[in-house]
Amino acid sequence: MYTLKLLKRAENELYQACEWYEEKRKGLARRFLREVYARFNTIAKNPKLYQVRGNGNLRFSPLKKFPFVIIYWFDDNLSTVFVVSVFHTSREPFIQDR
Repeated sequence: MYTLKLLKRAENELYQACEWYEEKRKGLARRFLREVYARFNTIAKNPKLYQVRGNGNLRFSPLKKFPFVIIYWFDDNLSTVFVVSVFHTSREPFIQDR
């Protein structure tokens, strides 16, 4: 099993998503986190499960019940998965966070 590390951007996105879901309905953030952590566990067990997209080594793992995708890459030598983003699928990917 690989170690999973969230990069700062992914941490911020996850925190903001939880805040938003909890404002919409009490307990919804917990359901969201449960799905995210289950997916983190799946990725840590088998980081090659999801395909590489684009011209790099980034892999995309969409959630089932929430409109988010986990974007990550991994290093076999370090046995570590690096989560780059927990990305809302309706966001514009090329707009920088301000």
